[in-house]
Amino acid sequence: MFTVCALYHFTRFDDPAPLRDPLLDLCRTQKITGTLLLAHEGINGTVAGPAAGIEAVLAHISALPGCAALEWK
Repeated sequence: MFTVCALYHFTRFDDPAPLRDPLLDLCRTQKITGTLLLAHEGINGTVAGPAAGIEAVLAHISALPGCAALEWK
């Protein structure tokens, strides 16, 4: 069974590039598929996968600078 999660959060990432690989590695490890866009303005995306994997990805994103108030559906 898959869980689908849509999320966005506006925050300032001075350099989003270094955030990409750890997040991508986590998604692969947790069997999460979908799209996450990291930009200077924040993060946006929709992902799907096992509930535990979604929770791990959300925890990772919430721990990024400025993302503690991440909202998702």
